[in-house]
Amino acid sequence: MTADLLLHNARLFGGTAPVALAIRAGLIDWIGPDADAPPAQRRMDAEGATLLPGFTESHLHIFLGGTALGQLNLASVSTAEDFATALRRFADTLPPGAFLCAYAANYEMLGPGTRPDRHAIDAVVADQPVFITSTDFHAAWANTAALTLAGLLHGAETPPGSEVVLGPDGLATGELREGAAMELVRCLTPTGGRDSTAMIGQEPPHATPEHRARDKATILRALEYCARHGITSAVNMDGNLYQAGLFSDLADQLPIRVKLPMNLTEDQDEARRAALIAQAQSPDLGKLSFGMIKMFMDGVYDTWTAHVVGGYPGDPGNDGPRLISAAGFADLATRADAAGLQIAVHAVGDGAVRAVIDGYQAAQTANGARDSRHRIEHIDTIQPADLPRLKALGIMASMQPVHPPGSAGLPLEPTTTIMGRDRWPTAFAWRRIVDQGTPLAFGTDWPVSPLDPLFCLHCALTRQPWAEDLPDQRLTLPEALAAYSAAGAYGMFADTRRGCLAVGMQADVILVAGDLAGLAHRPDAARVTLTLCDGKVIWQG
Repeated sequence: MTADLLLHNARLFGGTAPVALAIRAGLIDWIGPDADAPPAQRRMDAEGATLLPGFTESHLHIFLGGTALGQLNLASVSTAEDFATALRRFADTLPPGAFLCAYAANYEMLGPGTRPDRHAIDAVVADQPVFITSTDFHAAWANTAALTLAGLLHGAETPPGSEVVLGPDGLATGELREGAAMELVRCLTPTGGRDSTAMIGQEPPHATPEHRARDKATILRALEYCARHGITSAVNMDGNLYQAGLFSDLADQLPIRVKLPMNLTEDQDEARRAALIAQAQSPDLGKLSFGMIKMFMDGVYDTWTAHVVGGYPGDPGNDGPRLISAAGFADLATRADAAGLQIAVHAVGDGAVRAVIDGYQAAQTANGARDSRHRIEHIDTIQPADLPRLKALGIMASMQPVHPPGSAGLPLEPTTTIMGRDRWPTAFAWRRIVDQGTPLAFGTDWPVSPLDPLFCLHCALTRQPWAEDLPDQRLTLPEALAAYSAAGAYGMFADTRRGCLAVGMQADVILVAGDLAGLAHRPDAARVTLTLCDGKVIWQG
């Protein structure tokens, strides 16, 4: 039978002989030697590129990422001079008085030991409001104009775990820690906070038809950016009812497959909690799926909001905030698990990771064991005694090779010092996790980190220990590719439909030109040249 599309003159990963892949009705219909290829209505020459399953991006923020595409990226800034130049140049592109938004700022971007504040921003741009998000999106800095506009110059009450930081003079320094504090300024930016309120388990204020149209365009722009990078499936980690409505409206236009969790918090009332769980139980709609609950157990190390075991260095009595109580998390996890939902929880500190494992164990005790594929997101640090508990309870690790300090252009400080030397041996422990048989899925947390999976693979292959006595946590190229394909599909309950190149699987396929093995030496050794989702070309370059 004639195929719809034939990719020929391709190579399989690790192979040298020319192969072809035929697609019919959105499925892989045939794969084999080039010379034996079946007839097809359309033929495309792969020009010797490598055939791979489409990448599954297991942890990103689509709406925020689409917004960030129009903001100033400060990831490469590491001096006060570079900061001033970048900010002034970007300000010149905006209308007078417009809100200037930037992201991906390192905590010491103004120089070693120097944390940004409103005065440093005022010295560059004072006549318009400025809002700068940190590299991990768990802090932000605002200038005096933005703080005044938000009524925050003298501080504000925020929920536990978040803070409008005040200086010795009783005035706000400009640093806003965690989402609840950040939203006090972000709600005044051009998006009105509609792209970020899901992160703290809330809904945005009333959105007009014009707002919704703009927000949907932002989402589509982000998904097209994903397609450019060979991503054919993605797990969007900040869902609420507003985003569920936007994505549902776009279900027939989505270029890639999207899984959208609903964010639960302990302080939500029963009606809201029930509505989010009901939305999470919704059936698939086109390329859109639900079926997942997302929660936050802690923050990050750089703001001392990671929840840790045994306190921070020099401050043993400070374990960092825990965002959900033990009883509250056990209740939420048990309820979501009983509803047949998958659960994903942000946990950075070793105390937070332990708390999530304890909650998953409570849910399993209450409901019985099942193939839940519950996940822990990030796992920056974990206690050695907790590593085998991941496997014992069937927990997935969802991690980001672009997150370790020293990788992806990130500085070692202040993170490694705040984390503490005793935690380094099991920090970002990919090797230990894979070796014990725990499923490991990769993502980037975009726009927290660069989206490109090939760059992410480069980081997984090249990470260096922070000290000579630390274990090597690098993965092999086949292991890293599996974390971006087969394991990612497994994490979406799609491993019988995609994640590998086999007859009958969904035709989510990419071509990668260049030398994949060369990613162990340089990030630009390979590039995506074609992305197919459901057998359709969604990007070609």
